Amino acid sequence: MSQDRWGFDEWAASYDADIIRAARAEDWIFQDYESVLDKVVEYGELADNSYDTVLDIRCGTGNLAARFLARRMHVFGVDPSEEMRKICQQKYPDMVVVDGDFLSIPLYLPRFDLIVSAYAFHHLTPSEKVAAVMEMKRVLNPKGRIVIADLMFRNAAEEQRTRRALREAGRGDILKELEGEYPGLFEELTVICNEEGFLFRGERLTESVWIIGALR
Repeated sequence: MSQDRWGFDEWAASYDADIIRAARAEDWIFQDYESVLDKVVEYGELADNSYDTVLDIRCGTGNLAARFLARRMHVFGVDPSEEMRKICQQKYPDMVVVDGDFLSIPLYLPRFDLIVSAYAFHHLTPSEKVAAVMEMKRVLNPKGRIVIADLMFRNAAEEQRTRRALREAGRGDILKELEGEYPGLFEELTVICNEEGFLFRGERLTESVWIIGALR
Protein backbone atom coordinates (compact mmCIF):
# COMPACT_ATOMS: atom_id res chain seq x y z
CA MET A 1 0.00 0.00 0.00
CA SER A 2 1.40 3.40 -1.01
CA GLN A 3 1.43 6.28 1.43
CA ASP A 4 -0.14 9.69 0.95
CA ARG A 5 2.86 11.65 2.22
CA TRP A 6 1.75 15.08 1.00
CA GLY A 7 -1.78 15.30 2.36
CA PHE A 8 -3.65 14.75 -0.88
CA ASP A 9 -6.41 12.88 0.94
CA GLU A 10 -7.31 16.12 2.69
CA TRP A 11 -6.96 18.17 -0.51
CA ALA A 12 -8.97 15.82 -2.75
CA ALA A 13 -12.43 17.32 -2.18
CA SER A 14 -11.39 20.84 -3.19
CA TYR A 15 -8.56 19.94 -5.60
CA ASP A 16 -10.32 20.63 -8.89
CA ALA A 17 -11.75 23.96 -7.76
CA ASP A 18 -8.43 25.01 -6.26
CA ILE A 19 -6.54 24.19 -9.45
CA ILE A 20 -9.00 26.10 -11.61
CA ARG A 21 -8.73 29.11 -9.32
CA ALA A 22 -4.91 28.93 -9.29
CA ALA A 23 -4.74 28.66 -13.08
CA ARG A 24 -7.00 31.68 -13.56
CA ALA A 25 -4.83 33.66 -11.14
CA GLU A 26 -1.74 32.68 -13.18
CA ASP A 27 -0.27 30.89 -10.20
CA TRP A 28 3.50 30.39 -10.50
CA ILE A 29 3.14 26.60 -10.67
CA PHE A 30 -0.32 26.09 -12.19
CA GLN A 31 -0.46 28.86 -14.78
CA ASP A 32 -1.68 27.58 -18.18
CA TYR A 33 -2.76 24.34 -16.48
CA GLU A 34 -5.11 23.17 -19.23
CA SER A 35 -2.59 24.00 -21.96
CA VAL A 36 0.07 22.00 -20.12
CA LEU A 37 -2.20 18.95 -20.00
CA ASP A 38 -3.00 19.38 -23.69
CA LYS A 39 0.73 19.45 -24.42
CA VAL A 40 1.14 16.08 -22.71
CA VAL A 41 -1.36 14.64 -25.19
CA GLU A 42 0.48 16.29 -28.08
CA TYR A 43 3.76 14.75 -26.95
CA GLY A 44 2.07 11.35 -27.03
CA GLU A 45 2.03 11.65 -30.84
CA LEU A 46 -1.19 9.64 -30.95
CA ALA A 47 -1.92 10.36 -34.61
CA ASP A 48 1.33 8.71 -35.67
CA ASN A 49 1.10 5.62 -33.46
CA SER A 50 -1.39 2.82 -32.78
CA TYR A 51 -1.24 3.38 -29.04
CA ASP A 52 -4.10 1.85 -27.07
CA THR A 53 -3.12 1.58 -23.39
CA VAL A 54 -2.22 4.55 -21.19
CA LEU A 55 -0.97 4.70 -17.61
CA ASP A 56 -1.39 7.97 -15.72
CA ILE A 57 0.89 7.98 -12.68
CA ARG A 58 -0.41 10.04 -9.75
CA CYS A 59 -3.59 10.51 -11.74
CA GLY A 60 -5.22 12.60 -9.01
CA THR A 61 -8.83 13.40 -9.92
CA GLY A 62 -8.29 12.38 -13.55
CA ASN A 63 -7.91 15.70 -15.33
CA LEU A 64 -5.10 14.43 -17.56
CA ALA A 65 -6.53 10.93 -17.96
CA ALA A 66 -9.81 12.40 -19.23
CA ARG A 67 -8.06 13.59 -22.38
CA PHE A 68 -7.12 10.03 -23.29
CA LEU A 69 -10.48 8.59 -22.30
CA ALA A 70 -12.06 11.06 -24.74
CA ARG A 71 -9.95 9.40 -27.45
CA ARG A 72 -11.38 6.00 -26.50
CA MET A 73 -8.08 4.69 -25.19
CA HIS A 74 -7.80 2.18 -22.35
CA VAL A 75 -6.68 4.32 -19.44
CA PHE A 76 -5.28 3.09 -16.13
CA GLY A 77 -4.43 5.36 -13.23
CA VAL A 78 -2.35 4.86 -10.10
CA ASP A 79 -2.30 7.20 -7.12
CA PRO A 80 -1.26 6.80 -3.47
CA SER A 81 -4.17 8.93 -2.22
CA GLU A 82 -7.32 6.93 -1.52
CA GLU A 83 -9.52 10.02 -1.63
CA MET A 84 -8.06 11.16 -4.97
CA ARG A 85 -8.69 7.68 -6.36
CA LYS A 86 -12.30 7.74 -5.17
CA ILE A 87 -13.01 11.07 -6.86
CA CYS A 88 -11.26 10.00 -10.05
CA GLN A 89 -13.29 6.79 -10.19
CA GLN A 90 -16.53 8.70 -9.59
CA LYS A 91 -15.73 11.14 -12.41
CA TYR A 92 -14.54 8.46 -14.82
CA PRO A 93 -16.11 5.07 -14.04
CA ASP A 94 -14.66 3.51 -17.22
CA MET A 95 -11.12 4.13 -15.99
CA VAL A 96 -9.18 1.56 -13.95
CA VAL A 97 -7.84 3.37 -10.85
CA VAL A 98 -5.66 1.57 -8.30
CA ASP A 99 -3.21 2.25 -5.49
CA GLY A 100 0.34 2.83 -6.68
CA ASP A 101 3.03 5.37 -7.46
CA PHE A 102 6.13 5.96 -9.58
CA LEU A 103 8.15 3.44 -7.60
CA SER A 104 5.35 0.92 -7.07
CA ILE A 105 3.42 0.22 -10.25
CA PRO A 106 1.33 -2.87 -9.45
CA LEU A 107 2.68 -6.04 -11.01
CA TYR A 108 -0.77 -7.20 -12.14
CA LEU A 109 -1.23 -4.24 -14.48
CA PRO A 110 -0.53 -4.76 -18.20
CA ARG A 111 2.29 -3.20 -20.15
CA PHE A 112 1.55 0.20 -21.63
CA ASP A 113 1.99 2.04 -24.91
CA LEU A 114 2.08 5.40 -23.18
CA ILE A 115 2.91 6.48 -19.62
CA VAL A 116 2.02 10.03 -18.60
CA SER A 117 2.15 12.19 -15.52
CA ALA A 118 1.60 15.85 -14.68
CA TYR A 119 2.56 17.94 -11.66
CA ALA A 120 3.83 14.96 -9.64
CA PHE A 121 7.40 13.98 -10.54
CA HIS A 122 8.79 16.69 -8.24
CA HIS A 123 7.73 14.62 -5.22
CA LEU A 124 10.60 12.22 -5.96
CA THR A 125 14.15 12.71 -4.71
CA PRO A 126 16.92 12.70 -7.36
CA SER A 127 17.72 9.03 -6.72
CA GLU A 128 14.02 8.14 -6.77
CA LYS A 129 13.69 9.82 -10.15
CA VAL A 130 16.30 7.46 -11.55
CA ALA A 131 14.47 4.48 -10.05
CA ALA A 132 11.15 5.79 -11.39
CA VAL A 133 12.46 5.95 -14.96
CA MET A 134 13.57 2.32 -14.64
CA GLU A 135 10.21 1.30 -13.15
CA MET A 136 8.31 3.01 -15.95
CA LYS A 137 10.57 1.37 -18.52
CA ARG A 138 9.69 -2.00 -16.96
CA VAL A 139 6.01 -1.63 -17.85
CA LEU A 140 6.44 0.22 -21.16
CA ASN A 141 5.94 -1.54 -24.47
CA PRO A 142 8.64 -1.38 -27.15
CA LYS A 143 8.24 1.90 -29.10
CA GLY A 144 6.21 3.22 -26.20
CA ARG A 145 6.55 6.70 -24.74
CA ILE A 146 6.87 8.37 -21.37
CA VAL A 147 5.59 11.97 -21.17
CA ILE A 148 5.96 14.02 -18.01
CA ALA A 149 5.02 17.66 -17.42
CA ASP A 150 6.16 19.04 -14.12
CA LEU A 151 7.94 21.65 -12.07
CA MET A 152 11.54 21.71 -13.32
CA PHE A 153 14.58 23.86 -13.83
CA ARG A 154 17.06 23.63 -16.68
CA ASN A 155 19.92 22.84 -14.29
CA ALA A 156 21.09 23.43 -10.73
CA ALA A 157 22.40 26.90 -11.55
CA GLU A 158 19.01 28.00 -12.85
CA GLU A 159 17.31 26.60 -9.77
CA GLN A 160 19.61 28.61 -7.51
CA ARG A 161 19.01 31.79 -9.54
CA THR A 162 15.25 31.27 -9.46
CA ARG A 163 15.13 30.66 -5.72
CA ARG A 164 17.27 33.76 -5.14
CA ALA A 165 15.01 35.85 -7.37
CA LEU A 166 11.93 34.62 -5.53
CA ARG A 167 13.47 35.57 -2.18
CA GLU A 168 14.39 39.02 -3.48
CA ALA A 169 10.87 39.48 -4.84
CA GLY A 170 9.36 38.61 -1.47
CA ARG A 171 7.71 35.46 -2.81
CA GLY A 172 8.00 33.47 0.36
CA ASP A 173 4.69 31.82 -0.53
CA ILE A 174 6.28 30.08 -3.50
CA LEU A 175 9.43 29.17 -1.60
CA LYS A 176 7.27 27.62 1.11
CA GLU A 177 5.53 25.48 -1.53
CA LEU A 178 8.95 24.29 -2.69
CA GLU A 179 9.97 23.14 0.79
CA GLY A 180 10.35 19.37 0.87
CA GLU A 181 9.93 19.13 -2.91
CA TYR A 182 12.49 18.06 -5.49
CA PRO A 183 11.97 19.85 -8.82
CA GLY A 184 13.54 17.97 -11.70
CA LEU A 185 16.57 19.26 -13.54
CA PHE A 186 16.00 19.05 -17.28
CA GLU A 187 19.64 18.46 -18.15
CA GLU A 188 19.96 15.65 -15.59
CA LEU A 189 16.77 13.97 -16.80
CA THR A 190 18.15 14.10 -20.33
CA VAL A 191 21.18 12.11 -19.18
CA ILE A 192 19.08 9.62 -17.19
CA CYS A 193 16.78 8.88 -20.12
CA ASN A 194 19.64 8.64 -22.61
CA GLU A 195 21.45 6.17 -20.35
CA GLU A 196 18.29 4.03 -20.28
CA GLY A 197 18.23 3.98 -24.08
CA PHE A 198 15.39 6.45 -24.66
CA LEU A 199 15.18 9.01 -27.43
CA PHE A 200 14.58 12.19 -25.45
CA ARG A 201 13.12 15.61 -26.13
CA GLY A 202 11.58 18.38 -24.09
CA GLU A 203 10.94 22.07 -23.65
CA ARG A 204 9.90 24.74 -21.18
CA LEU A 205 6.16 25.38 -21.17
CA THR A 206 5.78 28.06 -18.49
CA GLU A 207 8.01 29.92 -16.07
CA SER A 208 8.06 26.88 -13.79
CA VAL A 209 6.91 23.87 -15.84
CA TRP A 210 8.77 21.81 -18.41
CA ILE A 211 7.67 18.82 -20.46
CA ILE A 212 9.81 15.83 -21.36
CA GLY A 213 9.15 12.98 -23.75
CA ALA A 214 11.09 9.72 -23.87
CA LEU A 215 10.63 7.18 -26.67
CA ARG A 216 11.72 3.62 -25.96
